[in-house]
Formats: sequence, C-alpha cells, structure tokens
Amino acid sequence: MASIEIIPMTERQKIEDYNSLLQKYIDKKAFVKIFRTVCDQEENLSGFILGMSKHFLLLQLSYDFMLDGYAIIRLDDFDSIRHSSYERTQRKIFNAEGLLSTTYGFDKPLPLTNWIDILKTLKGYDFHVIVENINKNYLDFWIGEIKNVTAKSVSIHNYNPDGQFDDKPKNIRLNTISIVKFGDGYSTVFRKYLKHKSK
Repeated sequence: MASIEIIPMTERQKIEDYNSLLQKYIDKKAFVKIFRTVCDQEENLSGFILGMSKHFLLLQLSYDFMLDGYAIIRLDDFDSIRHSSYERTQRKIFNAEGLLSTTYGFDKPLPLTNWIDILKTLKGYDFHVIVENINKNYLDFWIGEIKNVTAKSVSIHNYNPDGQFDDKPKNIRLNTISIVKFGDGYSTVFRKYLKHKSK
C-alpha cells in the first residue's frame, strides 16, 4: 500500500501553518502534486516547488518525465499537496535521468511579491507567458508576449494555434489571474514561427 502524505488546505487552517513543510519540500527538491479546483474544474499541477513567498509559489512543472516550464500560483489557491510514494518514485526517475543536475531550477531572480513585479520581470526576461484567468464562472486562457503591465492589468498579445497574433493585445485584470506559466517548450519554440494576420 502506498505511503501518502497529503497536506489539506482549509479555510480554518491558514497557509502559514505549512510554511515549514513547504520549505522542506523546497530544500529536499521534493517532487509533489498540487491539487487545485478552479471554476469547479480540477487544475492540478505536478513538479518541484522552487520558491515561496508570503503570497506565491514558484513551481517547475513536469510532463512525461521531462521538466517543462514553470508556474506561479497564489499561495492560497490550492486545495492540497501530495508527496507520496508515487511522487518519490518520479523524483528517483528524474534523478536517474540526470535532470536534477542539468535542468532543475530557475537561474534568474524572480520577485514573488505581486503580479505587477512578477509580470514586469518576466517581460524583462522576454518570456512569452500563458495566463489563465477567471472570467465570471469560467477559466480563460491567453498565451503570448507581455506588452504592458499596469497597476490593475496586464496586456498579452495572444496568438492562436495557427501561430497568428490577435488583431490587438488582450487586457487581463490582475485580480482575476489564477496562474501564470512560462518557459515551457510550447511557447518557447512556437514563438519563433508566429505571424500577424494578413490584412
């Protein structure tokens, strides 16, 4: 029977109670699964917690035993964290494949203070981002270059699966952002082949 360690997040228990445990996961380079419910949908993430602040977590994401980009979520925006024998087995595979010594981590300063500082920093690093935001009762998805960051919104020049930019950038209110992803293979490669729509 698998050994499972699940850290529940409830309204009565403040996230600060888990700071030492989250820090332990960071220090040990522990592979974890984070369970999230957004707009009544499961939006779970698996990977390594690289950093933590009072308000945010920085994760390095995994996909089919590869490390594939990063995600930033609010510290109070998940239901539970699992670190079980399943995750420990995956970490052993990452280590055996040499990924923990070659592609683990993020080697640039990234302030986990607020969405303004985070997005301005990612813009400065010239990352294209994937922004998921809550629009009424459903989750919107935008991918593209960060054009502008203000005190209340971020402007993303979104592109479609055909590699064509929208006619104009989309303004997304910062207080609706659920997650910001960057540095993944899709956006890193696809950006080289983007084009503006023909007029």
